[in-house]
This record gives sequence, C-alpha cells and structure tokens, in this order.
Amino acid sequence: MSRKPVCIDSKVVERIDRAGESVFRCSLNKHVPFSTYFDENLPAIEGRIQQVEKFVENIAPYKNSYRLAILKDKPNYFLVTNNIIYIGDSMLETRGHIEKALLKAWYRENVQNLFAYENLFEEVYTDFMLYLVKGNLKIEDPFRGVRTHVGGSRWPQVLKSTQSYCQSPWKNSEHYRFCAQMQLQDSPLKDQVVELSLRPLLVSSWVQAYQNLSFKEQYNLVQNLRELIAGDHSPDLPLVKTGGLVPQSAPLLEASEAVKNISNFLMSSNLTKTSEAHRVFVTLVANNLSQYGYNDALGGINFDLLVISDTKLDPKSEQFKHFITLSKQNPRTKIAVKDKENLWMLPSIYPIHWRSIDSLHANRLVYNKCGTYDFNFVWQFAFTTEKLMILNVCKDQKINLAGYIKEGPEAFGEQNKDIPFIQFHIPSLMMRKAQLSGVNSVYELVSRREIDNPVFQSLGWQKLLWSERAQAYQPKSFVDGIEWFKVQ
Repeated sequence: MSRKPVCIDSKVVERIDRAGESVFRCSLNKHVPFSTYFDENLPAIEGRIQQVEKFVENIAPYKNSYRLAILKDKPNYFLVTNNIIYIGDSMLETRGHIEKALLKAWYRENVQNLFAYENLFEEVYTDFMLYLVKGNLKIEDPFRGVRTHVGGSRWPQVLKSTQSYCQSPWKNSEHYRFCAQMQLQDSPLKDQVVELSLRPLLVSSWVQAYQNLSFKEQYNLVQNLRELIAGDHSPDLPLVKTGGLVPQSAPLLEASEAVKNISNFLMSSNLTKTSEAHRVFVTLVANNLSQYGYNDALGGINFDLLVISDTKLDPKSEQFKHFITLSKQNPRTKIAVKDKENLWMLPSIYPIHWRSIDSLHANRLVYNKCGTYDFNFVWQFAFTTEKLMILNVCKDQKINLAGYIKEGPEAFGEQNKDIPFIQFHIPSLMMRKAQLSGVNSVYELVSRREIDNPVFQSLGWQKLLWSERAQAYQPKSFVDGIEWFKVQ
C-alpha cells in the first residue's frame, strides 16, 4: 500500500527543509521521499503556520512565499532573512517562536517607516499580533522552561543587565544563541539590552489596553494594524536615537527615550486623525504605562489643540461632553484637555495622570484662567505652543470652541459673547520681552486700549480694528504679539 505524499498546505511556506529532507507546498505537486520526521511532525507545524496565516489574511495577505529551514544541529538558532526562516529544532518545538518568525516576516513586508527604535518596536508589535493570534502571550524558553506572561513589569525595575536579560523568556528569539555564549560582555547584546528589556512593559501596556476596548473598537484597531506601520506619521519619526549614543552612560535616559518614542509611533500615526479606536487605544496604553510607573509616555507629542483649565475637570460635566463632541465632529484634529492633575486625549474619557506641561506641544492652546496674569505667565508656554488664547472665566460658564477650531478667534468671539479673551502669538511677543516684562496685568493693559502706550508702541500698534461679529478688537501692528482681544 503506497503512502500518501507528505506536503504542506500553506500559501505562505512553500518549502520546509531539515537534515537533508524536504517537503513542499501541496499545490506544487512535488514528489519527495518518505520522511519519518515530517510524517510525525508536519501536522503540528502546519497547524501553527495556518493559524498565523489565517489571522494575517484578515488584515493583509502575505506578499511573498518563504522557505522554512529547520536546523537540527543548531537548536537555539533563529533568523528571518531573504525570504528564509532559519529555526533550530528546540526553538521550533516550543511555544511562540515559529509564530513570531512568520509575524516578523509579515511585519517586514509591510513596514514603511524608518525609525530609530525599530528593533524594539518590531518586537512589541509582533508580540501584540501573537497575542491576537493565540489569545494569550506565552512564548517559551526551550532551555529554561519559563514562559512570558502579560503584566507584572514596573518602571524602572523592568531594566535588566545582560545576564538577567538572557535568563528572561522575554529575550528576542534571535538572541538565544548569543545568550548561550559564555562571554556575555563581549556579545553583540550588550548595547541592546537596556532598550530591549523594555519589551514586557510595553507589550503588557498594549495587551491590557486592547482588553479594555469595546468589541467594535477591538475590531477596528485590528483592521488598522497594517496602516499603523505602512501609513504616514506626523511629525516624522526620529531616525537617530535621542537618549545618547552609549546606553551604558545613561541607561535610564536611554530607556525613557525608548518608551517615549514607541508611544510617539502610536500617537504620530495618521490613524489618530481617522480612527477613534486608535485614539482610545493610545490613551489606554499611556494610562497603563503610568500605572506601571512610567509617567511621560505622551511626552513630546504634538496636539492640534490643547485646552487647559485652572479648575478641576469633570468628565460628566456638560463642558467636558462638549469637548468630546468636538473631537468626534473633527476626527482629523488631535484634541486634548488638561487640568492640574490629569490629561485626556479626546474622545477618550480615560484620564492620564499628568501635571507638567513641559513635554506637551500643541499648534494652538486655549487656557481657561480666572484672574490677572503678567507676561511671565504667557512666556511659560513658549515651548508648548505658538498660538495661545487665554480666557478670563471665573464662573460656571460654558465655553464653545466649535467656531475656534474651524475659523479661529473671530468665530470664538461670535459664539462666546460674554467671555473675555486675548489671543497671543508667543514668538512675536518674545521679540519684545524686555519691553513687556514690567507689565503686571495684561488684561488691564489691553482694557485701556491706549495705542500710544509705550508697551503697545513696542509691538508696533497702529490702530485697533473692531469686529462687530466677534465684539472684539484686532490690533493692526508690525509685531503680531497680540492678535485679538475682547474685554468686558
């Protein structure tokens, strides 16, 4: 009785080689000698390959075919290169590694962004995909018997030495062979360990953020996974690491910059303008990182509009609901609101504990402040924004920003008849910093509307244009330090 030919039913893997024996994709109809190894092991290998393949097809099919080379004499070997997956016997037999290889191959087919932290990002991204494929994330170390698990990592305790990194199941599959060497200090790992030891912290933040999404949000997020790595980012991603050229000289700084830049990859994606699910996911990731002890995940990120309140914000209030509505009506505008303790990246209602504004950036900033202020207060926003509008609201009064988002200060004045405001262009003000430093109250100064005042003369004021629509003044001047103002 003849045996059924052994072949692999896969659109992705066209050939598997091991110890001089081979099997081919069934559609190729290639006859091969009988192999005891493949007769016994191919069904399990094929099932694992098909599971990844079917998941990926729902996002974007593979573009290439791959050869799988199983290395009998190099049990800890792992490498994905030139459409070939090299994997040692022991690595193949344990959980997660062949799946990671296939997901890395798909990732490299689709990624379009050069990125200084691409090695770490590839690990985090493919770990997240593996979680989605399997419903868990248990990558096994075939030599130590330990497995990865989500949660439990803390910043900065997650950082590891080369030795502890090698003892962890979170080491890259490619690094098993280096960790097996005796001279760890001389291995290629020593300059990568600080960055790569962040993997469990980041992956856990992603997985737990996904778990907290609604079913609809989860579906939309998964459908956009290719767009995340293939689509545009604004601002552009860094091509040079910003934490220093020698990680050992400042490991905490290097690690912090790595976490921040992985978060920036998520935030700078154009998906933040088109996908509500993605914006909620980014917020939850940052919130999870904060719970793990890292509080600067959104540092350096640029918003289109940042609204800051002097008083505590209530997500259940009508004012907050107005902000959420604006975010949903303007999905391509990145809007965040902040009080003294927290920051919300709308339309998410989940707060991120965030006190400082030092690492935040916005094209426009609206600050709701009660009481007087001098120019020193204005200048503190010099590294945060160029366009600053300060409102003078001391009572429970709803602020409508719909017109401001679309048209600017004049439309704001029209929609908010009883709210005084001053719109500043901070770079222009900085040109006259010495002349403005003696002003105690900016609001009282503009209330007098004295064009011949030396302060206004230093700004080049010629005349005040009255807007009946906004019930506000627009100075005509050589230096546009104060662009609009309304006083009561």
